[in-house]
Amino acid sequence: MKFLNVAEFFEKIEQANSRLDMMKHLAEMLGQANEQEIASLIYLSQGKLGPDYKNIEAGMGEQYVLESIAKISGYKKEELQKKYKEQGDLGLVAQEILSKKKQSSLYTEELTVNKVFANFLKIATTSGTGSQESKIKLLAELLNSAQPLEAKFITRVPLGQLRLGTGDPTLMDSLAVNYLNEFQTKEKKLVQELETKYKKPEDLQRQLRMRLREKIEEKYNIFPDLGKIAEMLKQKGLNGLNQIEITVGVPIRPTLAERMNTGEEIIEKLGNCAIEGKYDGLRLQCHKNENTVTIYSRNLEEMTAMFPDIVQGIRTEIKAKTMIFEGEALAVNEITGEFEAFQVTIQRKRKHEVKEFSEKVPLKLFVFDCMYLNGKNLMPLPFQERQEKLNEIITERKIVDLPERIVTSNALEVNSFFDQAIEKGLEGIIAKDLNAPYIAGARKFAWIKLKRSYKGELHDTIDAVIIGYLKGRGQRTVFGLGALLAAVYNPERDVFESIAKIGTGLSEEQLKQFAHDLEKLKTKQKPARVDSVLNPDVWVEPKIVIEVNADEITKSPVHTTAQQEFGTGLALRFPRLVKIRTDKQAEDCTHTDEIIKMYKNQKHVQVIKQEGSEN
Repeated sequence: MKFLNVAEFFEKIEQANSRLDMMKHLAEMLGQANEQEIASLIYLSQGKLGPDYKNIEAGMGEQYVLESIAKISGYKKEELQKKYKEQGDLGLVAQEILSKKKQSSLYTEELTVNKVFANFLKIATTSGTGSQESKIKLLAELLNSAQPLEAKFITRVPLGQLRLGTGDPTLMDSLAVNYLNEFQTKEKKLVQELETKYKKPEDLQRQLRMRLREKIEEKYNIFPDLGKIAEMLKQKGLNGLNQIEITVGVPIRPTLAERMNTGEEIIEKLGNCAIEGKYDGLRLQCHKNENTVTIYSRNLEEMTAMFPDIVQGIRTEIKAKTMIFEGEALAVNEITGEFEAFQVTIQRKRKHEVKEFSEKVPLKLFVFDCMYLNGKNLMPLPFQERQEKLNEIITERKIVDLPERIVTSNALEVNSFFDQAIEKGLEGIIAKDLNAPYIAGARKFAWIKLKRSYKGELHDTIDAVIIGYLKGRGQRTVFGLGALLAAVYNPERDVFESIAKIGTGLSEEQLKQFAHDLEKLKTKQKPARVDSVLNPDVWVEPKIVIEVNADEITKSPVHTTAQQEFGTGLALRFPRLVKIRTDKQAEDCTHTDEIIKMYKNQKHVQVIKQEGSEN
């Protein structure tokens, strides 16, 4: 497939005003790719060079990219820097420069998807002496043969700033569109059932697409590599999905917990259940294959090298040949045995001085679930059976241990355990359904978290994603940023719905850092997957996740969260920044349905309900 065709599709996707338009263009583009290039095309559409867990990055900063453009254009680097400062997008600079470059090329070739992707892989894997010049040369080689529109997107890829706004759910929907006819042929009974409910052809097609997308997502949750999934679909149609299985070394998307406010609510929902402490540490997914251990973060980033002590503990204290399990790593005070604050634990998330800090800040790993053991998928088994397996295989328990746990159907015992957890410095507790399977990538009532209350009515923080910002006013003018516009994620619509403007809790240092980081994510128009009636001074791609505290959730005509549920939006009252969540991707932020439940659980809302029922 010619890369010029891809660039033309990318241009349409970038200009799309709705998610449906994005999906239509993506589906058409993916439909034209063959099985040898479909995986590369998926990664390029994500602005990546592979699935997240492989950590393949081009490793080229703005200066290298500027040198590559200068190398083939005849323009001086200083001239290009001036244009970049004016436009704020090196892709647009490259497009303009190549449309009027000062020197002609002796040799060019027509670029294909595979050629472009192969060069980027070479750039990513080039290291050692002279690697900088090699990277510049490889990018210049592509730009030398590129048409101006191709150059726009080629330049953006190594910077991680593709700016298409295509999320994984939209890509999965686009794949579903292309295999809908085959799905209808295979699922005739389902089609007949849906035909009785949905009389309009467009409604029926939408429902069928959603059902197929769910099947694709089930595989994505246990094998988060859309490139490979698309390749299997291209090779074998929907039968290719059956060959996607849990694989040691490929992370599983983690299960997520619902929220409740009291032990009484938990017992009413779950009955007899397991109660564990909720640790404020680093959630790790660990893979063991004989003596090889691989560790991933909650957002599937490979982090093995950061935790040599945990790796050694897994090798020596777990008696299993192959295994995939989850745990929380915390710093422990070796003298008192007490858990350290999160600010201490987070020091271990580093690429340098790893050995020094592993001795200075030792960690303990509390294993709370097991998804795969010695060749067997444990995910369908009840939680209680999975725990019994863990008890059998974890031996010495010096570094690797199980969390303290009780099993109870008594709300008083739940509340007492919660109080003890808070006294020990934990965040709260997690209640787990003894009979529930492990549900990858989903938020269900199999797990319920109860965290310490904050002042005001909101009983927990939320994670929001930044979708824009307001420029500074008054003293904040010097920073170029005064307040953040934040949103939560609605997975059913695959959009980010606005929920708050945040100007409190931001230090001067954070204002400077946000201004710097968001500069790279600026877009000229509202991203297609953003739903907001508020217009910030600057729109940004939804990438950066922040933890936010607030007094309560209120109805608001100026925000769009849950607008379809209530007819008006929900917003955070007096929102305050707590911290940046570097361990989460945009779609991992708090979901709209969680906000709805939190709103309904607030005391004043419950009182209104009770008063209404009495009248």
